[in-house]
Amino acid sequence: MSKLMTSATFGLVLGLAAVAAVPALAQPAAGASKDPAAAPAGVYKVDKDHESIVARVGHAGGFSFSTVRFGITDGTLNWDPAHVENSKVDVTVNAKANYAPINYRLAPDAPMLMNVAQFPTATFVSTGVKRTGPTSGQVMGNLTLMGQTKPVVIDAQLVGAGKNARGMPIIGFTGVMKIKRGDFGFTALAGGIANEIELVLDAEFDGPAPAAG
Repeated sequence: MSKLMTSATFGLVLGLAAVAAVPALAQPAAGASKDPAAAPAGVYKVDKDHESIVARVGHAGGFSFSTVRFGITDGTLNWDPAHVENSKVDVTVNAKANYAPINYRLAPDAPMLMNVAQFPTATFVSTGVKRTGPTSGQVMGNLTLMGQTKPVVIDAQLVGAGKNARGMPIIGFTGVMKIKRGDFGFTALAGGIANEIELVLDAEFDGPAPAAG
């Protein structure tokens, strides 16, 4: 459930969508700015210690939600603060879910569900960005999950941009993506698992070291 449980939805996959509101994100962290230009243009790599993809899955026709967490294995942001719409992102997610301490009757990565043995990752590759506000936008792209590629949209929000304590450029985003698992051939247990999956994506990207001089 990558890019749902695979490379950015079930695994971004493009799990790069909202599991829960995080009030702390309303204010930038110390040293962070809400100005997109605070992070200089360049190619940024995802910080694997500060990322997560959480899938929120409806149970049995809407009685409750279960959550499953996925990790990003690789990600690149080509950032253009002067023309945000020209920025691009490419993320790969490990489809092997981390759902401890929740115990499912059938593991999400089982062959009849996400079949992680056959589809170990999910990927999200952006195709366009539409700015919707000073710190918000929509990221359009293609999500590949369980061997199927479909267009998806991430509603994204800038969390903070600037430099970390070592003077390195850094930028972070949070976003929400919704998919229909049936579009990706994930149709098992239709009565027990909702078709629409909601994903919350959080990622921090580290920029290149400033040139000496």
